[in-house]
Amino acid sequence: MIDETSKTGIVQASPELMQPELLVGLLLAHLLADFYFQPYSWVQQRNERHALALPLYLHALLHGALALIVLMLISQSESMTMIGFSAIIVAVSHFKIDVIKSYCSQNTLSFFVDQLAHVVVILGVFLYVTNQWHSALLLLKLVSTEHLVVLLAYLAVLKPSSIVIKQLLAPWSDEVLANKTTSAHPNDPPTISTEAQQTLSLAGQRIGYLERVLMLTFVLLNQFSAIGFLIAAKSIFRFGDLTKHQDRKLTEYVLLGTFTSVAITLTIGVVCAALLGHMPIK
Repeated sequence: MIDETSKTGIVQASPELMQPELLVGLLLAHLLADFYFQPYSWVQQRNERHALALPLYLHALLHGALALIVLMLISQSESMTMIGFSAIIVAVSHFKIDVIKSYCSQNTLSFFVDQLAHVVVILGVFLYVTNQWHSALLLLKLVSTEHLVVLLAYLAVLKPSSIVIKQLLAPWSDEVLANKTTSAHPNDPPTISTEAQQTLSLAGQRIGYLERVLMLTFVLLNQFSAIGFLIAAKSIFRFGDLTKHQDRKLTEYVLLGTFTSVAITLTIGVVCAALLGHMPIK
């Protein structure tokens, strides 16, 4: 709902976020231009030639063009100057952010930082066109104690829980590792077996993260049966490896790790749910 529009087409501030469809449209335009309308060859040339890559200019122009279309179709602003300037901001900022990214390592962190920067620009353009800076500041006040408790719980089941599990299993880690080493000669130092070398780097840690995040989510949604399904599915996938090794110590070690992870996550989830239950949710 629009309160009032001035002659320049600037929407007056309101306590509630107005024109959410415009924000959705701008984000949709970004996703289309960045992931569907950008050939991989453009990305390669950007990473190799940086600001000298012609596809990078085409990519930025595409972002600006799509943003312009969205602003003209959805925005309730009547100022073409404002709309055009906003589209230019999207195009130029995207170009500069992508140039910076081209000099960085192409990993997960750089990807998320890059996308976050683009989203921040889009949000700024949205607030500029709709003149809702005051409303945006009010949205920050919506962060409540409940949100912080949930955030704390999710952070706790990631790296801290991983460290706790590692410490708890430390007394048996060396014993299991000794069973997975081989030596070509009695005097040679032991080396990790072929099966151990074929595991993905840090895959176990990432699987543990996902497992605990899913379990915590199920606890907060009061879907405890889904946790049983998750554990059963993991057991089925691990059954083949454990049977192949025929190593009772390894089997016991895996079970210890799984149940320790489950116990820690359930404890954190139940405590979090109890705190949320005693807090007045607004």
